[in-house]
Amino acid sequence: MKLAVFGSPIAHSRSPQIHQAFAAQHGRQIEYTRILAEPESFPAIFARFQVAGGAGANVTVPLKELALQLCDQLSLRAEQAGAVNTLIKQGELWLGHNTDGDGLVADLLRHGLSLQNARVLLVGAGGAIRGVLGPFVDAGCQHIHIVNRTARKADTLAREWQTRLTAAAGATGSAVTSKLAPPRITSGGLPTAAGEWDMIINGTSSGLSNQRPELPEGALQEHPFCYDMVYGSELPPFLLWAQAHNCAIADGLGMLVEQAALSYFQWTGDVPNTQAVLDSMRSDLTRGE
Repeated sequence: MKLAVFGSPIAHSRSPQIHQAFAAQHGRQIEYTRILAEPESFPAIFARFQVAGGAGANVTVPLKELALQLCDQLSLRAEQAGAVNTLIKQGELWLGHNTDGDGLVADLLRHGLSLQNARVLLVGAGGAIRGVLGPFVDAGCQHIHIVNRTARKADTLAREWQTRLTAAAGATGSAVTSKLAPPRITSGGLPTAAGEWDMIINGTSSGLSNQRPELPEGALQEHPFCYDMVYGSELPPFLLWAQAHNCAIADGLGMLVEQAALSYFQWTGDVPNTQAVLDSMRSDLTRGE
């Protein structure tokens, strides 16, 4: 089975290691490569991958939105996210899917956390947060508050989902799949983050530049569980800040492995043992590999 991950930069991607580990668990032979692709060259490079027998692919930054245009069909999750991270060949057609949000939900469950009736603060209004909103709505959150340095972006995303939920309330073919009551979705600038939260998810890339979102101390008043989608050999500043305020924390390595497992299942029908792969990846990071 010929698979690949497309992005730019791409040399750092751990996807080949993760998917080869999944394949080894089931005695399956796969070819999984990293392919460097800039936005302007991505369609042509992906076309060559198809001709060469490609059966599936992952897509990372900055190509997830562009990948929508390469698909013949989109899954509900891809439509909700407005982005594709998984391409699945079905006959002569390509299905676009997004496993990011469900991967995060799976990792939160692994940490023993339930989103049902949860009060959740989402930090950021870019693709990472857009990708988790559908799964969080379906999981039964009570209140989702989106904050961003530029409040307007958070407000736009919140209004989009408010409109979607209003339209879905009593419509057949709903844009959400949950049978639970829809959450209250609000938004604002970073100063509006103060409040009583069960969970805070940092979906910004601030940790990559060794910074953290400028959230008020009041965001931590209830000692919420704090999650940063960034991962590395050291904790990002947001998690160090949360830890100093006696909050339980987790980085995004588990999300990376869980979303990969959901992609792998789409291609093969195999359900990987994610904990074993996560433990191995964590050991590699600890050793600086």
